[in-house]
Parts: sequence; C-alpha cells; structure tokens
Amino acid sequence: MKTQWIHACKVLAISLCCMVGHNFLEARELTSGDIFPIDRVLDIQITVDAKDWDTIRFQSRNIFEALQERRQHAPLDHPYTYVEASVSIDGVEFPQVGIRKKGFIGSQNSIRPSLKIKLNHIDKDRRIDGLTNLTFNNNQSDVSLISQFIGYGLFNAAGSPAPRCAYAKLTVNGQSLGIYTHVERIHRPLLKRAFGNTNGVLYEGTAVDFNPGWVGSFEHKLGSDEVGRNRIQRLIDVLGSPDKDIELAIGELVDLDSFYTFWAMEGLLSFWDGYSGNKNNSFIYLNPETDKFHFIPWGADCMFERYSPSEER
Repeated sequence: MKTQWIHACKVLAISLCCMVGHNFLEARELTSGDIFPIDRVLDIQITVDAKDWDTIRFQSRNIFEALQERRQHAPLDHPYTYVEASVSIDGVEFPQVGIRKKGFIGSQNSIRPSLKIKLNHIDKDRRIDGLTNLTFNNNQSDVSLISQFIGYGLFNAAGSPAPRCAYAKLTVNGQSLGIYTHVERIHRPLLKRAFGNTNGVLYEGTAVDFNPGWVGSFEHKLGSDEVGRNRIQRLIDVLGSPDKDIELAIGELVDLDSFYTFWAMEGLLSFWDGYSGNKNNSFIYLNPETDKFHFIPWGADCMFERYSPSEER
C-alpha cells in the first residue's frame, strides 16, 4: 500500500511539473536574443486554416504590372493579404497572429513561400522586444543557406548597420517546410540599436534610385513623409546638377563615411541585387542626429555570387 501511495505521488508530481512547464512556456516573455540565436535553429510551428494557407501559397506579384511607368510615381503595390493563424516559437504560443506571403521575384514559391508573421495582428500590444513583425525567408536564391546570415553579420562587423539573422525550421500544419532564415525587420528596434534613436524618417527602396521625377517611388515606413520626401528631392536635384563640388553637396545630405562603408561592403560581398549593383533592396534612414541619410542593406539572399565573367570586370 505504501509503495502504491509513493508511486501515485511520483506520478502526480511529474504531472504537475509538466503542467507548470507548459504554462511557463505559454507565459514567459521571449526576448530578441531568444529569437535571434546564433548557436541553434529556431522551431517555428504554424497552424492555419488549410484554405487560408492555399490563399497565401498562390498569391503572386505580376512583375510586368509592378514595373510599369506609373512605378516612378508611387511605391510597388503589395498584392499579399494577411490571414489569421497561430504560431509557436520554441514552444511559446502566440495565438491570433497574422501571416502573409512576402517577396518580389526571386523568392516566389507556392510550396515554400517566404513569410511575414504579424504578432500584433489582433492584440495590438503584442511584441517581442519592440518587434511586431517577423520575417522568414525561404532562401530560394541561396542553396548554401548562409548568404544572409554571414552577409549581414559582416555588414554589422564593419560598422554598417544591418539586420540580425537566425535559422529557423518552419512547420505548417504539421508539414515541415525546411530551413528558413529569420531576418530582423528594419524598423524601430534596429534603428534604436544602430543609431540610438527612432524618430527619423525611414524609406524602403525596391528597384528605385534618386532619378528626376522618382521622388514618390520610395516606400515610406516611419517618420515625417513630408520631411523625408523634401530631402529626397534635394538629393535628386544635387545629383542632377553640374556642380564641380558635387561630392561636398551630396555630403550635406548623405553621411558619406557610412555610405562608403555600405557601398564597399556590397561590392566586397558581391551583392549584385543590392543598391550599388541593381538599385534594389535597400532602406534609407534620415537620421535626426546627423540630419543625413544612412543606407541599410536588405534582401541579401544572393551575396557571394559571381554575376559576370571575371574577364568582363
């Protein structure tokens, strides 16, 4: 009888520990360090209605429509819609999140789509160390799986602000989609870490440059759009002027030391689809501390590639 009682107590204790452990996973707050580890792979479990998942998978962007002449007057349209889902990050549950497809051309895939997860889709106060959106890239253009992880790390090591990265195994409705790269969204947490402030003006540049008539083509993300557009227009005007001291004039609008580092890193890492190589995949931040633009790399899933024969370079 005593042995049975002891056994029952052990079973009860184990059950209580499991319950407490489960509740701890649900209750504990993740930090940015938890979701950007460099020594392990995140476990991301997504549960979503099957019809909604098909909606995500088969949404796409028409490249010919996207790059029509009207493109110079406005940012690219966003053809992807959020659907409600739940996600578990290393066992920590986040119900009622939003998920959608992401990507321009190179990452389009209906089997393993790149994804954005919006933590505050329903609960507007939900975030992880200030992050409300998580980005998971499918590495379709990078069979090595290392381009973003190493590339962004080298940018940061060189003093050129770039996102943090981690690896993640994604599972949707019990089906493994394999290894993705979890890339930090370029938003307030990154700006705070890199520049010490978040009250500047942020734009994303996709297939765009500082060309006459293209001031409206940069996609506004944060801050005063009026202030930012005026500054972009000033830079366009300077670049189109015959001023012999054009570098000095540009330096009044762009932090040239940081830009030279950014430009050099894109070249050294053979980032052909970045700003310097393809007028693509970059953010610009009007830093209120310097009152100048700073460039931030994005879409770095195709670094370390030889994109032209060596004899042509």
